Parts: sequence; C-alpha cells; structure tokens
Amino acid sequence: MIKYLTSLFCKVVHYETTDVNGKTTRSKWGLCLSRLPYLALAVVCYIFLFKDGFPDSFINIYANVLAILIGLLSASMLFGFESIYNNNKKEIEGRYEISINEEQEGKERIYIVNNEALDSNNSRDNASVTQQNNYANQFVCFTGYNIVLCTITLFLILFVSLFEIDVYDPFKTYFVDIKSVGWEHIINFAIGVFVSIQRIFVLYAMGLIVKYSLFATTSLVHVMTTKMKNK
Repeated sequence: MIKYLTSLFCKVVHYETTDVNGKTTRSKWGLCLSRLPYLALAVVCYIFLFKDGFPDSFINIYANVLAILIGLLSASMLFGFESIYNNNKKEIEGRYEISINEEQEGKERIYIVNNEALDSNNSRDNASVTQQNNYANQFVCFTGYNIVLCTITLFLILFVSLFEIDVYDPFKTYFVDIKSVGWEHIINFAIGVFVSIQRIFVLYAMGLIVKYSLFATTSLVHVMTTKMKNK
C-alpha cells in the first residue's frame, strides 16, 4: 500500500510542477514552500483556537462532509478513467492508416497490407487530444489524492473520539522531577504529542482538501470544454 501511495504522491507532485503540455512550471522545492503557509496556519489555529480540542459540532459536520466527499470523489473517478481510456483508444486508432488490397493470380488470392503513417495535417487536433488526456490524468490524480486525505483525516477523527481524548489539552501538562516520572506521565506525554499532531494534520488537511478539490474541478472543466471543442 505504501508503494501505491508513494506513486500517487509523486504523480500529484508531477502534475503540480508541470503544465498541460508537459513543461516544468516550478521546482519541487517551490511546491514544498507553497505548502508551508497551510502548515503555519494550521499550527496557529491549533494553538490559539483548538488547543483543548475541536467542538463537537465541528467534528460531526466535518466527519459527515468527509464521508460524503469520499463517496462523491470515488464516483467521479470513474468518469476520469473513462475519459483517459477513450482518449488513449482514439490516439492509438488515429495514428496509422491500414489499407488491404486484394490481387488474384489464377486460383490464388494474395493480400497486400500497407501500413502507412498518417500525415500531420491534424497536428492541432492531436495536441488538443493530448491536452485533454493530461487534464483527465490530473483530474484522476488530484481526486485520488483527495480521497486519501479525506480517509486519513476521517480515521484520525474517529480514532481520537473512540478513545475519548478529543478534549485533551496538552498545554496543561507540566514537567516533574525526573526521579518521580512514572508510566502515567509517559502516557500523558505520548497522548499530548499524538493529539497535537492529529489536530494540526486535520487543519492542514482541510486546506489541502479544498485546494485539490478546486484543482480537480478545474481539470474536469478543461476536459469537458476540450471535448466540446473537438466535436
């Protein structure tokens, strides 16, 4: 599973750093720097607003939204798969022209197959098909990455609620003498670290989910408009 998730992440990075024609628009380091504001905003919101946990209304609404998004995004990926399949099929079928000539000599029939490449008169149409295919690939990758983010976020919210540590405030902990440290202090420290990471990730993932939802919607719009232009 880690292999496929890593492959999906690499594809997302590829489509975020290249345009629809395959030209590099920015470096991978530039992409990492562009995500820092999302992380910084998540940390600030956690420290000043949600250090003692998320409100129950927020958890209920956010969990329902994530569950609905997972279903909608999974269904929409079928459309992206169909678009990619049709585009690849069209590209392969339109690349060569095959003609069969039948000649008869006495009682035998000889079939001559001529495989000739088509000319480049429709190069503009081929470029349009390539762009449509790239948009469809972008849509599938961004949608799949969004599904992964929604699933992980939903699991973390349910996990914290299951063990009733969603209202744990790690900022109320304090250091004690090293000689009096026991398992209770170690467990409390581990819970504080976990809930801090969980809350920051939930807020950080919220921004990314909105971002990639917009990216996927834009790619879908481009796929539809390119199809209408080709007709």
